[in-house]
Amino acid sequence: MRSGRRSGGDAHRSAGAGRVRQGGQEGVRDVRAPNAGPLMAALRAGPGEEGEEGVEEGLTGIARHASLFYADAMPMAASLFAEPALLTRHREGVQEIGAGPHLVLDALAGRLRRELEAGRLRPDADPRAAAALLLGACFQRAFFLHFSGAHVVQPVEEFAPAVARTVWAAIR
Repeated sequence: MRSGRRSGGDAHRSAGAGRVRQGGQEGVRDVRAPNAGPLMAALRAGPGEEGEEGVEEGLTGIARHASLFYADAMPMAASLFAEPALLTRHREGVQEIGAGPHLVLDALAGRLRRELEAGRLRPDADPRAAAALLLGACFQRAFFLHFSGAHVVQPVEEFAPAVARTVWAAIR
């Protein structure tokens, strides 16, 4: 599409990735792990104090962080799905600590529910469905980025406001 895309390294730095130890048939090794911290901080922010404009701006920030996080997480996730036993061990470990990918959806749905309660969403808006639409678009962008290449996706600086504006138009 356009030039000016983030490189994998830029996305890695923006997402604040860390390192984890992963066990496999070859033994334990260090691997880079994506950090959901910036995304979760954006999700935990309170309802837009600035009014309706603040909601769209907040969704844009969430879409940006989610896009970078999912782009950073996609290679590790793909490797987990390639080995069923590894996926099972990882799932069990994540569940033991009360974590998992569903927490991102739950957090955004909760934030949108608070916006609904504050009167900034239309009364018939479905916060969970809106959250799934926004995060699903970000996840799909990450998949396309890795599978087809950067030339088929919008730069995150264009994508995030566009997807946020579209979701916001459907729920305000």
